[in-house]
Amino acid sequence: MRHLRPLFALCTSLPVCTVFAATLPNAGRLIHEIETAPLSVPALQSLDLTLPDSSNGKVAAGGPTLSVTGFRLTGNQAIPSSELLPLLDDLKGRSLSLGELQQAAQRLSDYYRQRGYPLARAYLPAQEIDQGVVEIALLEGRYGQVRLQNGSRVSDRVLKGPLSPLESGTAVEGKELERSLLLLQDTPGVEVKSTLRPGTSVGTSDLIVEARPAPLVSGSIDADNYGNRYMGQNRLGLTLNLNSPLGLGDQLSLRAMRSDEDQNYQRISYQLPVGTVGTQVGVAYSDMDYELSKDFDELDAHGNARIATAFVLQPLIRSRAFNLYGHLQFEDKFLEDDIDLFSSRSDKRLRNWSATLSGNAQDSLGGGGVTSFVLTYTHGDLNIDSGDVERLDSATTRTQGTFNKWNPAILRLQRLTDRLSLYTHLQAQLSDGNLDSAEKFWLGGPYGVRAYPQGEATGDQGWLANVELRYALTPAWQLSTFIDHGEIRLNEDTWDDGDNHRSLSGAGVGVNWSDHGWRIGAVSAWKLGSERTESDVNRTPRVWVQLVRYF
Repeated sequence: MRHLRPLFALCTSLPVCTVFAATLPNAGRLIHEIETAPLSVPALQSLDLTLPDSSNGKVAAGGPTLSVTGFRLTGNQAIPSSELLPLLDDLKGRSLSLGELQQAAQRLSDYYRQRGYPLARAYLPAQEIDQGVVEIALLEGRYGQVRLQNGSRVSDRVLKGPLSPLESGTAVEGKELERSLLLLQDTPGVEVKSTLRPGTSVGTSDLIVEARPAPLVSGSIDADNYGNRYMGQNRLGLTLNLNSPLGLGDQLSLRAMRSDEDQNYQRISYQLPVGTVGTQVGVAYSDMDYELSKDFDELDAHGNARIATAFVLQPLIRSRAFNLYGHLQFEDKFLEDDIDLFSSRSDKRLRNWSATLSGNAQDSLGGGGVTSFVLTYTHGDLNIDSGDVERLDSATTRTQGTFNKWNPAILRLQRLTDRLSLYTHLQAQLSDGNLDSAEKFWLGGPYGVRAYPQGEATGDQGWLANVELRYALTPAWQLSTFIDHGEIRLNEDTWDDGDNHRSLSGAGVGVNWSDHGWRIGAVSAWKLGSERTESDVNRTPRVWVQLVRYF
């Protein structure tokens, strides 16, 4: 950054200073880097659910046979006979033993379970055979009582909401049961244990749901060197969650972070469930202050970002194998940047509406793996309140006004062997015009091309790929080697003949340890190719370290 002092000397007029200010780290970019969370590997889903024994017992072998001309089904309501009888067509016109007839009933039991009715059972009732037609009776497994035993601090009304589809007398359908119990399990401040046991009536099962209190307070303390060089690379953070503080299944979350220079960030959010289908509504407020240091000390440059947020989250599909969520959000951003040395000031306001579809899946493909994905569409409007900044914008980037952008991302963690796995993460951004720094896509940093500093290479459009080979030494220790590559288009619409493209590549190694509520990770990355660092000094290798303590 030796070129800065000549620039200071040349900066004798406010418009020239405004051009210079546009190249500096600013409030929009800095809070965007903090609040943009990377896509994460989904946690394995589990349910504490005890099912009654639904075995039909041993199938008898041999014995007398019966000439069968057809079958008659009784007791089925969830699945019509027209769908079930074709499963037995190959048995018509044959002489069958009792064991073979029991196997025929087992076909229907298996089909019911494939269709999501885990307690259904087909059996041969006592009967007199008339003209070779055999009756098979079906117990579809219906709910008797659905009882909540609530020992948590969350109100009965809130906990009964997810259970409302499970009505007495309806068939026990696996997907509906799983969805209800997982939604209940998602409620902050609750641990859930469920039992299905034989009911008082034949073919019924009582569902007993025990809600026990989970910790009121949870969170983490973290330390890392993920920050921007000019605001302090070393950071200390605290996340604090109050789980169901009002007994409404609500959650109050606080996040605070401070760098070793002059960057301070705080965020408070509150959300609670509404209705009976897992809908969550919430609000949040973020505030960040910064002051540039090191090479920019003489500028006395500082700023502030404030973001007010309202959102709605809706689980569309909820199961252990696959989840899909819809998310609607409104953000009102106030961005202020000042350079006191030149009496330069920039005030901007962004109003963004976004719609997000996200999800995750677990499968057995190629040995098994997990996948996460997200697609976000954002429609926003930028208003620039500073005259000189607005005139510069009109002559160059023309970011003021409305914009649209799309952000897709997908990751896959694929099991290769018991110890070896392959991690792949792809993400991108598309836009219909030039964007403010608060909305740009960037390549460098601990979640990007790790051989380059945080925030290196920002653009309106771009893509990024991370590929890692991970080896588990023990359940706690993991080694990895990786390669990163990304490309950006600096400005969607250009206004000069300068280079409008950057491409970054890097590779490296990493180590992670995670056990007893602690997680420590470190990576060392080297640049591939000749692309120089522009936002920081060149470092080879570049090392990233993070420590987290969960509680």
